[in-house]
Amino acid sequence: MKTLIVIGALALAACSGGSGDAVPELSDPPATSLIAIVGEDGNIMTYDPVTAVVAPVTANAGPQRLYSQPTWSPDGTRLAYVENSAPVTGIQASGGFARVGLSAQQASPGSVHIATVAGGDAVVVTTPFSPFYLYWSPDGSQLAFLGNDLVNGRQGFGLIDTTTNVAERADSGQPYYFAWAPQSDRLLVHAANSELYYLALDGSKQPLSQIPGSFSAPSWVGSTQLFPVREGRRQILRLFDEDERARRDATDFGDGVALGLSPDEDRVAHITIDPGANPFALGPLIVDTPTGAIEIAELAAAFFWSSDGSQLLYLTPDAAADEFGLRWNTWDGATSIAFERFTPSRTFVQQYLPFFGQYANSLTFLSPDAGSFTFAGTIEGRGEGIWVQTIAADTPAELIGPGRFSTWSP
Repeated sequence: MKTLIVIGALALAACSGGSGDAVPELSDPPATSLIAIVGEDGNIMTYDPVTAVVAPVTANAGPQRLYSQPTWSPDGTRLAYVENSAPVTGIQASGGFARVGLSAQQASPGSVHIATVAGGDAVVVTTPFSPFYLYWSPDGSQLAFLGNDLVNGRQGFGLIDTTTNVAERADSGQPYYFAWAPQSDRLLVHAANSELYYLALDGSKQPLSQIPGSFSAPSWVGSTQLFPVREGRRQILRLFDEDERARRDATDFGDGVALGLSPDEDRVAHITIDPGANPFALGPLIVDTPTGAIEIAELAAAFFWSSDGSQLLYLTPDAAADEFGLRWNTWDGATSIAFERFTPSRTFVQQYLPFFGQYANSLTFLSPDAGSFTFAGTIEGRGEGIWVQTIAADTPAELIGPGRFSTWSP
């Protein structure tokens, strides 16, 4: 792989000015999946890992215009991102497990841009409140967003119809976590740490009969849902079908749990989180299967399934070092590989890591073939920026260029 080569200088020059400037198109449809990058200058770009070509998506970021939250559509043909006119301070965490804080985002006007890989002008959708999170529906017809809604005085949830390009308020709650139904017709919502319900696209709600346990984001894969419930003094991480029929219990836990369902709907990755846990060492990472449980790591900070379920990407503290450091690891169902020690970017630590369970629903760091992954950070003695790591033992990560955050297209 080569260090990134910047192209499209004319497009960059054309949109380096004020708010009226056009947003550049993405390149022609690539033969391979792309990596979206938030650059050090705050602009969005894409990188082709085969040709090492980078195409600018924005070029006019500055103190009064910030771009964030690049999020690929499920088919990889569109890239959505947020424009803010005031600094993004990051989603904040509180308590023993991740929550989205109301003070995380300035209540300034915001908009969502949707650029297409096939070309054409990017669509700019004005939103009723400034978004700090995006999540496409599986069929790409809707783009959900979260932000601080001053009208309701708490976190707001909105939907963008990507056919009409109209954004509307749909719900609110503090905090607010959700998973799309595979059919894209409704969402499974966990709000206010106490509510669990289906939300239809028209805003109507259907409460579930289950009493939710202590967690953040639910999982919904195929016909299987995963979330914890309370039964007396017990908290149980349980798999359900869409009619609330229990399929099986994964584990009992104490105060909080982070969870993720594999694409085959059969394996449950989870971290039991104690109050006051170190955010970089939340607890043991376990994978529960119908035949038993496997401890993958003694301590972990986050995890993400590959789209085909062949790899579990997870983050662990580097216990051997005196200074702060983390390591990415992969588990293929039999063995784990630990990669180089690194320091993650501030953007990743502030905006993504505390809410990895929700982001695991909406983006990926792994390539579609689960053969590589991308991340942003510093590897001592080697450099700082955006890296691509091939999943193979004793293979160093490759620095592809500067940047604060990266995510692979599906």
